Amino acid sequence: MELPKDLVELSVNLKPDFKEIKDVIQRIKQRLQEHSDGKQLKGDEITGWLGEIYGKIILDGKLMPDNYDHDVETRDKRVSVKARKGTSGNWQVTSIIPRIEGDGCPTHLMFLQFDDSYSLKRVWLFPWEDLRGKGRFLEKKVRGEHRGYYIRIEPLVDEDYLIYSQEQ
Repeated sequence: MELPKDLVELSVNLKPDFKEIKDVIQRIKQRLQEHSDGKQLKGDEITGWLGEIYGKIILDGKLMPDNYDHDVETRDKRVSVKARKGTSGNWQVTSIIPRIEGDGCPTHLMFLQFDDSYSLKRVWLFPWEDLRGKGRFLEKKVRGEHRGYYIRIEPLVDEDYLIYSQEQ
């Protein structure tokens, strides 16, 4: 199969822009890596990297390796960090949380919202037991199979957990 001429032309025209994006993402990754406590930042997930690094700095904590159920550890907290970019669509829904109870589970969940320009908009810090006690963890199923849990941020309901807002 030969690719359509329009697609080939579009691809050629976008190539310099994609190269520029790749270079910029690599520079951002290198700068954030300096704050990662030796943890290797994977992929090109800028929002996730920012969430973990900002969460670590906000809490004055340490980033944990990927084999832990939490991302940041302080003297008295084990924090799972979730981050989303945007103000419309599904920004309020966290990514998958593998498990919600048992040894080694987080003590807190931090949720960071960035605007479309990656500026920090809001940060919530939830005690894990509050989320469990209020039934906030929702089961995530894919094709009928359990994949984990998620929560939905409800800005008006979750005001008590808001620790930073750009509007303050």
